[in-house]
Amino acid sequence: MAYIAILDGEQVPVTIGKGDEGKTLITIGEKLYTVDPRWTRSDLLSLIIDGRSYQVDIHSEKDLHEVLIEGEHFEFELFDERKALLKKSAVLGAEGVQEIKSSMPGKIVKVLVSEEEEVEQGQGLVVMEAMKMENEIKSPKAGIVKKIGVTEGQAVESGALLVVVE
Repeated sequence: MAYIAILDGEQVPVTIGKGDEGKTLITIGEKLYTVDPRWTRSDLLSLIIDGRSYQVDIHSEKDLHEVLIEGEHFEFELFDERKALLKKSAVLGAEGVQEIKSSMPGKIVKVLVSEEEEVEQGQGLVVMEAMKMENEIKSPKAGIVKKIGVTEGQAVESGALLVVVE
């Protein structure tokens, strides 16, 4: 399975597959790891990575994962490729203005807000059908909807302006 990890703001491709004898093959960027996972409790994992043993403490909430391995703390988001593409929808515009653009071609199914409406961070702005799935595009920040660039039923191309939030 292919994923995109976002670590320190950078997107890194991750693939996870089955190896021999119950081992897992994980590719992060261009580096391949052979992992032999052994759970010791629900959030503590004993891993043998490329022949070396590690105790890994993992906490996950939705797409956000916190990992403590040998005293080092890592936080990363992990998405499938479709969600990662949608996550790239928000593009910062001028100071205080957030232009939300389509990251892929699709069709606007529903517009959930109106101009001059106050929105919260994470509130749905539009529902877009892309890759045969409906996706709710959410506001990356709280603010006022200053412009809606699409209408229901409209086909959009990648990069099309969806909504401006100020």
